[in-house]
Amino acid sequence: MRKIFYSLKKLLSQKVTLMFVFHTTYGPIKKHFSIAFLLFLLFLWTLFTGISVFFATRHIDYWSAKIRAAVLGTKYEYLNKELSKAWELLAKVEENDRAIRKLLGMKSKKEIIVNSPELLNQGGPLIQQTKFLQQVSKSLEEVSLIDFKTQFALIQKYVQQQIESYNEICNYINLQKELYKYTPLIWPCYGRVTSPFGIRRHPVYEFEHFHTGIDIANTPGTKIYATADGVVKYTGWLEGYGKVVVVEHKFGYVTVYGHLSSIKVKQGQKVTRGETIGLMGETGTTTGPHLHYEVWKDNKLCNPIKFVNIEDFFKG
Repeated sequence: MRKIFYSLKKLLSQKVTLMFVFHTTYGPIKKHFSIAFLLFLLFLWTLFTGISVFFATRHIDYWSAKIRAAVLGTKYEYLNKELSKAWELLAKVEENDRAIRKLLGMKSKKEIIVNSPELLNQGGPLIQQTKFLQQVSKSLEEVSLIDFKTQFALIQKYVQQQIESYNEICNYINLQKELYKYTPLIWPCYGRVTSPFGIRRHPVYEFEHFHTGIDIANTPGTKIYATADGVVKYTGWLEGYGKVVVVEHKFGYVTVYGHLSSIKVKQGQKVTRGETIGLMGETGTTTGPHLHYEVWKDNKLCNPIKFVNIEDFFKG
């Protein structure tokens, strides 16, 4: 054992000469080091390298987390932009929703949904979006930008459908307002009905015939009113009718006002419901002052009595 220790000591104590030769006028430099010293230097270099590698590998997780955070930040930024687009569409839906509710006196959304059986038990994009958000909340890293794009495309499509649906409702409401405006809905004058619509005995010629309107009697000069908005199609004299005004309305309606003493409108003039268009008289074939009033729909005669009560329109 001593022999081995002695041999090792002798080996480590041996000198090693390192010579540094300069390519200048300076002469070479010689340095003498023991093998033990060189091994000590090698040990220090190894230790330094190991420590450096250790600390370097510890920071890999940090930089990896930082990169992931940057990627997530990009995803969130894109998500926010898509959310903004969705909110813009939702704002339009909400605006239409408030307008319709105010007009129709709607109650809460919950009541409307509950009272609409056809809307129940449908998955729809909103439920899909809920499932997607649940997935995002569990592991956002597993969700790609394509997944975000797909889901928001579904939301935008759904919202766009809702806007189109609301527009259809608004168009329907506008149609009802137009119908109300251009449908004959009031009495054309004050007075009493002296002859109804349908088969009757002619008051002058005393034979049965079909009476095409109703006769409303009152004193001469009683104001005659347009029963709906429209355009005066004809003013003048017609055989049997005497002085007459014909008003054309929308949706196929035409009204006729006969036996007038005076005409207050001109052909082509626009009139509104309740506007005076003439005065009661007894021109044409008649036995006394009255208004002969007719209502036509799509070139077919209608019973005017069905078009003198404005409340009947709201019951239909």
